[in-house]
Amino acid sequence: MSRALALRVAALLLAASAASAGFFPSDPFSEAAAGTTGAAFLKLPTGARAEALAGTYVAAAEGSESVFWNPAGLARMAGSGRSDVSFGYNALLESSYAGAVAWARPLASGKSTVGASLLYHSPGAIDAYDRLGNPNGTFTPIDLALAGAYARRFGILCAGVAGKFIRSELAGASGTTFALDFGVIAERVGDMGDGAVDLGASVRNLGPAISVGSVADPLPFALQLGGLWHVNPKMSLLLDGHLEADADPYPSLGGEFTQPFGAASKGQLRFGYNVKRQRGLEGLSGLAAGGGLDLDVFRIDYAWVPFGELGTTHRITTALRF
Repeated sequence: MSRALALRVAALLLAASAASAGFFPSDPFSEAAAGTTGAAFLKLPTGARAEALAGTYVAAAEGSESVFWNPAGLARMAGSGRSDVSFGYNALLESSYAGAVAWARPLASGKSTVGASLLYHSPGAIDAYDRLGNPNGTFTPIDLALAGAYARRFGILCAGVAGKFIRSELAGASGTTFALDFGVIAERVGDMGDGAVDLGASVRNLGPAISVGSVADPLPFALQLGGLWHVNPKMSLLLDGHLEADADPYPSLGGEFTQPFGAASKGQLRFGYNVKRQRGLEGLSGLAAGGGLDLDVFRIDYAWVPFGELGTTHRITTALRF
């Protein structure tokens, strides 16, 4: 059985048990369900490092941005004694934009970490019309998600959970719901050549449908499995499989090159390829690239993500450790 087929079978079994709660669309985990989920902003990739890797991040998640991808990554901070706060801004297509703030702090036990995050999105001002088709000013839809997370380390295994409050506003109507995210990361579970391998898995946006006005739509559930190969101290390669409620299964891959300098600083170059983003688009869509500078107490990351004729998006994330 292929990896994609195995992922889909597992998710279909999960969907069957939760369908009665409105957790999934009628034809989940296929392109037939495209456009049938609500709170679509939850699918926006968050964090420039992850975006430069084309979303291939489930086994690499670390720091406060783990809240958005795999809460288990927070446990990698356990014992560090330092908090991490990150700020991200995404200039999306046309006038659409998104921003994110995340915070994480290790607990005194040396084994656990807590975190919180805010994700917001707006497509910008949209023209409004009355029932006769006459212009009637503009309105600005706003989406946001507030999350709290907890993660703990158990030897080589990291596990985490996050709870999210979700709200969407559209043309005078609004809706709220909640969701849970779960994740695990197993570090250095085996060797490949001269390097070790980490494995990761996350379930995101598992919760009841959101109703905006009289319309109820299921959340964009996502299951992600992947691996991180530490090829050598300077090079890492990543491969993930994605299973989403409103898309066919697809893979993504990425690579990261690290050049240390000074006592605790490093520069990084990244690349990635995401099959889903290439579907139906031409040019360089599907590719991603970027880099970062980590000065121990401060880091900044940038990602360049093209979408063919639709344009190119730019993502920037900064973070402080203290």
